[in-house]
Amino acid sequence: MHSHPTGERRKALDGANRRRLYLFRHGAVDYIDDSGNWVPDPDVVDLNERGREQAASMARLFAGVHVDKALCSGLPRTRQTGETVLGDREIELEVCSELEEIRPVTGTTAGGYDVYADIAFSHWRAVHEEARFLGGERYHDFYARICKAMDALLADPSWHNLAVFAHGGTNAAALGWATGVGLQAFGLLDQSMCCLNIIDFDVDDAGHLIRKTVRGMNITADDPVMRERHAGDMEMLARRILKWQQ
Repeated sequence: MHSHPTGERRKALDGANRRRLYLFRHGAVDYIDDSGNWVPDPDVVDLNERGREQAASMARLFAGVHVDKALCSGLPRTRQTGETVLGDREIELEVCSELEEIRPVTGTTAGGYDVYADIAFSHWRAVHEEARFLGGERYHDFYARICKAMDALLADPSWHNLAVFAHGGTNAAALGWATGVGLQAFGLLDQSMCCLNIIDFDVDDAGHLIRKTVRGMNITADDPVMRERHAGDMEMLARRILKWQQ
């Protein structure tokens, strides 16, 4: 993967400034323990061994690509992924907490989920006004949060090539915002662990947006043709839960 060297800026044919967002998902983690139970706090999980390997593979694929600003959500799995992928680049990995994943209910009120409707295929319900993720944040509220964050990033003139290390739900919302697909993106647009999406924004000299273009979506370094991926993460998680319930 090659990029313009430091200081060189892309231009569209009509002279617009062409800015680029490299949008990553974090590497693999474990949300269910070896006994089949949800981890107490998903916000503090670290990359597992596979996740670390995925991040290392993505680092090799992303080597030599120039970025002048880098952000993560601040949760350990995005920070660890970002630090690995960025490698020895002399760039600070800043935190944008607005990009945190959609929030489930935690604590004593959690649980009692329908494995099929609430876990495996929950994202397809995102278009419904009151649909919530595992009893927590409404998809509509989450989507609005991410759209607001993306608008703020685009309004920030400090970057031309931006790397963002975020989450599956966050990325789906960002892609829904970029493509106009909206809330349907949660079910339609798969995000593999440690995947990369590439979005270009053409802006005029005053910073006004002219065009958005998705250059790449769900690019993975460890399984680029999805040889081993036959379901989304929530469906695979549901399969694991069902296995433990047998």
